[in-house]
Amino acid sequence: MDVSEDLARDYPPRLYPEGASIFENKSINTNSHFSEIPRLRQAIGIDVWDNLKTYPVGLIAKLAESKLVWSGKTVHYLLCRQLRVYKKEIWSLVVDQPLRFSLIEFGEITGLNTNPLPEESFEPDPENYKALWELLKVPLGYGPKFDELIEALTECPFWSADQRKWYGLLFLQAIGLYGLHHNCRIPFESAKRVFDDDALMTYPWGRTAYEFLVDSIKLLHPQGGSYTLSGFKDVLLVWAYESVTVFGELYGRKVNPDEIPLLRWGGSRTRASLATTIAKEMNDHGTVRFKSDI
Repeated sequence: MDVSEDLARDYPPRLYPEGASIFENKSINTNSHFSEIPRLRQAIGIDVWDNLKTYPVGLIAKLAESKLVWSGKTVHYLLCRQLRVYKKEIWSLVVDQPLRFSLIEFGEITGLNTNPLPEESFEPDPENYKALWELLKVPLGYGPKFDELIEALTECPFWSADQRKWYGLLFLQAIGLYGLHHNCRIPFESAKRVFDDDALMTYPWGRTAYEFLVDSIKLLHPQGGSYTLSGFKDVLLVWAYESVTVFGELYGRKVNPDEIPLLRWGGSRTRASLATTIAKEMNDHGTVRFKSDI
């Protein structure tokens, strides 16, 4: 990851005192329901499923078929060590090295378009749009809820190929790009673009997914013994593997070195203490090794 030398010498203060983060001693959960992918694939059919992977949103389908294993413990470690940065970025401090998670890193990890959001309005084909929204029982002018998409799984196999494609693209947005709570809606500006191939291919999915993820982190106020991440949380895990060399070596298990970073890693659920891992790294190497770039 790109690390500022100036910040490495004079970085902002911690968001919370060391050891006193609001995330400390809490378990981490996510809203990404990748366990529903096999049902989606069966419902829309393999031909439609493979077609989804030709679109930018199809990155979520490729991720579902990759070897990446979610390790919340690794992401939790970095979230507990955030710096007080007011920009729409996440900075974490590992030992004395600040690590940046910005739109740049998000784009490099995912390969998604991070251009500014379009200023011109886009309206979907009204006939196709109204017909699918009626099937999904979604009010016009709103994106579907994840619950509404789940309820449609049993009816979806009887729809046209185009309707199954549009539905599949919405489903991938909900579980991957936005990692939605079951009762939350896909942003309408994203949802309505499934009806137009040009709108799908040119939309800055990277920017909208990044902003959703960072906003969801900055708004977290854990209650009880756990907290829940929304958004494209897998990018945070790959950020950890790409940034902190020992995390990638011990927990990441690089399986596709020629792929984009998001599809490069395998890994396993981390059971070891990451603080112990860092201490051993310091003992073995005299420092913690970081990557200067992706």
